Amino acid sequence: MSWTPPPLDPRRLPAHLQPALPVDESDFYAFWRAPRYRWWKGVLAVLMAAFLFLVTSTIAQFIGWSIDGVDLSVLARFEIPPVGPGFFLANNIALALCIPISMVTAWVCVQQRPRWLSSVVGGIRWGWLGRLALALAPLWILVIGGSHLLGPLDDVRVRDHTVVMIVGILLTTPLQAAGEEYLVRGLLGRAVGSWFRSPVFGFAASTTVTALVFMAMHGAGDPWLNAFYIVFALVGSWLTWRTGGLEAAIAIHAIHNTVSMALLPFVDFSDMFNREAGVGDVTVLIPMALLLVGGAVVEFLARRRRPVVTSAPGRRELEALAAPGPGYGWVPGPTPPPR
Repeated sequence: MSWTPPPLDPRRLPAHLQPALPVDESDFYAFWRAPRYRWWKGVLAVLMAAFLFLVTSTIAQFIGWSIDGVDLSVLARFEIPPVGPGFFLANNIALALCIPISMVTAWVCVQQRPRWLSSVVGGIRWGWLGRLALALAPLWILVIGGSHLLGPLDDVRVRDHTVVMIVGILLTTPLQAAGEEYLVRGLLGRAVGSWFRSPVFGFAASTTVTALVFMAMHGAGDPWLNAFYIVFALVGSWLTWRTGGLEAAIAIHAIHNTVSMALLPFVDFSDMFNREAGVGDVTVLIPMALLLVGGAVVEFLARRRRPVVTSAPGRRELEALAAPGPGYGWVPGPTPPPR
C-alpha cells in the first residue's frame, strides 16, 4: 500500500517557493491573497502605480498643450486651459498607458504575471467581451445617440479637427476606458480587497474605495456628476466581482465613452473638462439609469454563460512542490514513515 504525504503547508515553505497565485478558490478582489502575499505589497503597488500615472499624465498634458499651442500662463492664474485635439488625445493615451502600468506594477510588487490582472482565469476572455459589446452597444446608441439628436444641433458642423477627432476617438477612447478599469477596478480594487480575510468585506471595501477614487479622479464639483461617477463605479465593481474579470466593466466604460463623444468632432469642446457646480442637472439620471440597465443585461448574460468567477491557479504549483522527486523521495514534504 503506497503512502501519500499530507498536504503541504505553503506557510512553512521558504518565501521564494511560496506560490504568488492563490491556492484556495478566490474571487477577483481576493486574488492577491496568496501564500507569498504580504499586506505591504498592496500599499507598494498603489504608490508605485500612482507615481507612474502621475508622471505619465503630467508629461502627456504638457505635450498636448504644446500641440494645441495653449498659452500656459493660464496655469499661473489657476485657470483650466482650453481643451484641443492635442490635449484630448494625449490625455486618452496617458490613461491607456494605465494598462501596462497596472500590469507591470502588479508583476513587480505582487509577483503575479500581467495576464492575471485581467481576470481570474489569466487573461481577457475575448469571446465573453465580444458578446457583452454586442449586447450593450445598441442600448447606448439608442439612448445616448438619441439624446444627441434631440438636443440642440445648431453648432454641429464639420470643423478643422473633425477628421483627427473621429480617428482619435475610435482608436484611443476604448483603450482609455480600459486603462481606467485596470488602474481602479483592477489594481486598486485588488490592493484594497487583499487587506481583508473575508471576501465579502474585501469586496465591500474595494467597492467603496474605488468608487470614491474614481469620482475624485474626474475632479467634478457638481453633485449630479459626482453621483453619476459613483453609480458608474458601483456598477463596474459589481460586474467585475460577479463575472470574475474586467471585461464587463471595460465593455460598458468603452461603449459609454465612445458613444457619448460622437458629436465631439463636430462641435467646440474646449470646455469639455469643465465640471464645476451647475454643469450637471437632472438629465444625468438618464445615463445613470442606462448604467443600471446595462448592468442588468450583463447579469442576465452571466447567469446564462456562467463565466468563471473564482480560481486557485497556485494550487497546481503547490501540488508540484509536494510531488515526489524521481528517485529522491519527497521534496520538500515530510519524510515517509519507516517500513
